[in-house]
Amino acid sequence: MPITGRVVLGEGAADWSRLQSLFGLMRAHGAGEAWAWTVQSLGTFVVAAALILLWRSRACYEIKAAGLAIGALLATPYIYMYELVVLAVAIAFLLRLPLRRGFSAADIGALAAAGILILTFPYVKTQVGLAAVLIVAALVVQRALADKSRFWGEIAAWPTR
Repeated sequence: MPITGRVVLGEGAADWSRLQSLFGLMRAHGAGEAWAWTVQSLGTFVVAAALILLWRSRACYEIKAAGLAIGALLATPYIYMYELVVLAVAIAFLLRLPLRRGFSAADIGALAAAGILILTFPYVKTQVGLAAVLIVAALVVQRALADKSRFWGEIAAWPTR
């Protein structure tokens, strides 16, 4: 591991509560380095598997692009709040659909909650950015699964292609 990575992630030169990742969450709540890396690695694996499923499905491009932006944020262990500007990319893609079809209460509530979490960052010492990313990720999953027959039918048909 490079010196910066070892000092920041391994030795804790960074304030763990300011890292907006699974790794930071685990370290901020007292987990050891090995356990934090294990959780981050498992999370990254789950994100990669979900992205493969999403991109192999017939979900619209906007959902796939939003999922990819969210996946990039969840995969890295070293992410601070200022890097969550990428979340705006995911939200922009997600907003393209309701602008055509109309907003649901879930859309408005989830996006408002994510925004409020990000705005509270200066006042709390915890992973509110990670929580905001997870909320937007839930919106991506909800939209991808909204048409279950199309999504799951496509996944079930993979071996026959």
